[in-house]
Amino acid sequence: MTRINDAVASYIDLEEQAAQGMFPHFFEKQKTDGVDYTIYLGGALREDGVFDPLYLKNMRLWQLMVACGVALRVERLKNGLPVGLDITNLILIQHAPLSIRFRSDEKRFDVDGAYNVRYEIIKKRIDKAIIRGTTERLTQPGKIALVYSHSSEAAEWREYIEYLQRLGYLTSDVEELELDELQGAQGLRALRVTVDLANRELDVPSTATVTAQPRAEGESTPAA
Repeated sequence: MTRINDAVASYIDLEEQAAQGMFPHFFEKQKTDGVDYTIYLGGALREDGVFDPLYLKNMRLWQLMVACGVALRVERLKNGLPVGLDITNLILIQHAPLSIRFRSDEKRFDVDGAYNVRYEIIKKRIDKAIIRGTTERLTQPGKIALVYSHSSEAAEWREYIEYLQRLGYLTSDVEELELDELQGAQGLRALRVTVDLANRELDVPSTATVTAQPRAEGESTPAA
């Protein structure tokens, strides 16, 4: 487990350094029995206040590409492990802006306000989510689960999914799922896609290809 976590954390750190070149952002990572990270992105985090929705779209595509890269790297690492272990990938989609404040005593950002706290509650509980009407966990090896609340969020991420399907990182399967209610989090849905781990010709996705994404129609709102 330590070898897997170290490999995943090192890969995410490397990609995140390159992603800072797309647009400066605040990145927070925790490593326990897995690797969890949060990105805060928006004009309020820059002195000049400059921001364009395209930066957010690029970062969201980057996040999905990194999830593919994590799955591919761990799959290729498994043959050298003394015990066979699998990992799961989970992304929480947050479309509405969050209010955050910097806690100088702990040198970290926290969400601010009752509505925004719901985001933190969901983030801590969705890894245990069950598909409605079944006993199946949402998170599964070889798959990426994307949890959302509104249909507009799913529509945007479908464009990123289709882009990576054309590149061969994801298979053609896209599952639309409804989740059982969680304490403090109702009405959640999810998209679940499968990483093409059998495609041995693929290289681990690189941040450099993010700028090749098609620009989605409509507007996006800066969010974490």
